[in-house]
Amino acid sequence: MVIDELLALIGRHEVTWADTISLAGISDSALCHQQELQMYGAIRALSMGAGHSEFESDEIASAVMTRLG
Repeated sequence: MVIDELLALIGRHEVTWADTISLAGISDSALCHQQELQMYGAIRALSMGAGHSEFESDEIASAVMTRLG
């Protein structure tokens, strides 16, 4: 299952957040949750790279983030 595989990658620290420069105009809320947003983006990109559609990748990333708590 894709979600379990992604959770395993995260557990092995093969998917982690990367330090990036914040873009001007990002709301305070986004800045407070930057790590979560970056993790969501990484999971979504991995899913799309595995051949899933954008819609499927959004759902997969949401499910993974929900299970991470």
